Amino acid sequence: LDPAGTVLITGGTGGIGAHLARHLVTEHGARHLVLTSRRGPDAEGAVELAEELSLLGAEITLTACDVADPANITGLLASIPAEHPLTGIVHAAGTGDNGLIATMDPERLD
Repeated sequence: LDPAGTVLITGGTGGIGAHLARHLVTEHGARHLVLTSRRGPDAEGAVELAEELSLLGAEITLTACDVADPANITGLLASIPAEHPLTGIVHAAGTGDNGLIATMDPERLD
């Protein structure tokens, strides 16, 4: 992990994304994170997470982005500053439908 680079975390304001962001900052020295979610800074707990990570020395960008929309992704990638180029992407967005494999039908798997 290059601390001078930017790490993009899709779903970065959700439970898994937030946990990962904390880990990258505290354990791997990440200093530039872009945390995306569909609601961006309006997501529950997003502003507090950004403040927490900032206190740990990271520069945080919160942005709304639908990663299923190619135009949204293109704009997001274009916004990454050249002085802190994109060096990592973690896709943590999505929702799960947990269950035993034996009970999962094609619709639930989809």
